[in-house]
Amino acid sequence: MSDVAIAAPASPTGRRWPLWTAAALAAGITGLHLFGTPEFVDPLLGADLDAPVVQLFRVLWHVCSLLLAALAVALAWAARAERTAALPVLALVWFIAAVFTCVFFAVDLAAFGGAVFTLPQWTLFVPLLVLIPLSR
Repeated sequence: MSDVAIAAPASPTGRRWPLWTAAALAAGITGLHLFGTPEFVDPLLGADLDAPVVQLFRVLWHVCSLLLAALAVALAWAARAERTAALPVLALVWFIAAVFTCVFFAVDLAAFGGAVFTLPQWTLFVPLLVLIPLSR
């Protein structure tokens, strides 16, 4: 008999549910970004600004789109992966979600004072910050 320990696969209803839930929420955030923001994107793209400014905005929007999609994919992968392999990915996803939360909240606070729900996007990432650690 071998002394090598064989890890039992995680139960699909066990501690993987937080990651699947987080992956679904991240996919929803991506969908909201892609299809639910024309009131922000269209005016900026059509604004009477210097062309480099408009194109920089376009680049940043696409980078954000890809990053949000990558978060959903990474969470779905981590939900299926072996825990040791998934941990660094989960740490990075958690960090990125924390950065989105903090930056939106800080800009909200700096620009609008106590009206921290003027840019409520920061609230979208809070469930990810809670769910990812629950997968332990």
